[in-house]
Amino acid sequence: MNLLSKIIAIILSVILMFIAPLLYMAEKQDVISQSYVSNKTTEFIDSIKNSGYISMQMYMDYINKIDATNNLYNIEIVHAKKVVEPLYDENSGNFLEDNYIYYVNTYQDKILETLDKGEDYKFSQGDYISITVVNRTKTIVTRLMELFYSSDVPDEQILVTYGGMIRDEMD
Repeated sequence: MNLLSKIIAIILSVILMFIAPLLYMAEKQDVISQSYVSNKTTEFIDSIKNSGYISMQMYMDYINKIDATNNLYNIEIVHAKKVVEPLYDENSGNFLEDNYIYYVNTYQDKILETLDKGEDYKFSQGDYISITVVNRTKTIVTRLMELFYSSDVPDEQILVTYGGMIRDEMD
């Protein structure tokens, strides 16, 4: 019985001395990565909102900055273009002195298509831009948790969403 209690004590000591600090440091690394990606995403979107366009250089600088975390990300950019249409009476055709406002979304594939042509993607004042960034590779803490808990842990440990209204438009 004494031998069994010593073995259990050794196993618990190893867990407390090595595994727990390792998990803690890995979780801290994810928190740092989350904060870093959030800050760089905010800078990128604020730059777009203030300038009214995205250039290939801006986009690549952003990608290179978040790649510094050694994670791969799925990035989804959405541009909601404001459309204003005057309302008319269907029977008489007279203007009703009101407008119908709605938004038409343009997604990342079309935005990147424009950038790949060497052109800047331009926005109009009042449009909205939003971005969602999610890690697509397993972080170290995800791998460790799966190893120690012997169960699946969601891969998405880093998630950032940000957006806002375009304040200026490109001349």
